[in-house]
Amino acid sequence: MMLKLPRFALLALAIALAGSALPARAQTAAKVGTANVMKIFNEIQETKDLNAKMANDVKNMDAQNQEKKQKLRDLQAARDALKPDSPQYEQKNQEWTREVIEYEAWFQTTQVNLARTQKLQTLQLFNKIQAAVAEVATQKGIDLILAEQRPDLPENLEQLKVEEVRNWITARNVLYLNNSIDISSDIITNLDQKYKSGK
Repeated sequence: MMLKLPRFALLALAIALAGSALPARAQTAAKVGTANVMKIFNEIQETKDLNAKMANDVKNMDAQNQEKKQKLRDLQAARDALKPDSPQYEQKNQEWTREVIEYEAWFQTTQVNLARTQKLQTLQLFNKIQAAVAEVATQKGIDLILAEQRPDLPENLEQLKVEEVRNWITARNVLYLNNSIDISSDIITNLDQKYKSGK
């Protein structure tokens, strides 16, 4: 005589058998970690060196800018010292006009190149951070790394509008964090070691 099990019992048995057939890895909970990308970005040595170089480039560009502006002022003063109806005035005016056009082209080109360099460097650093996150996570056996965003509120709340406080709240994607799952420091160490070794 064949034993008949109720439908719900058959379903429970099927689920139990399916669960036992799954690999052990699938039955365990995924290991999760966090990383604060902005903290990593700001604290790695390569960022500090790039910021120092960029500050020096901006300083040099500002010095060039002041030099070029002074040349324009000198040309304008030399032109204005002449009578407007004299041939020399027209000659000096054309020279001044050419310099103004060249200055404006130089200034705009320099600004565009500076912004482009900053964007490229930022993207390259992010790609390095992402690769380091994958490497450290693999070493630690972590399955998922969440990007932690916890911007700090300014000490003086009086200067903030209600909308700004709400924006700050919505910008925080982590409400509680056990620091033991934060691998930001490990990633910073990983990137600094590679940077110092020239990799």
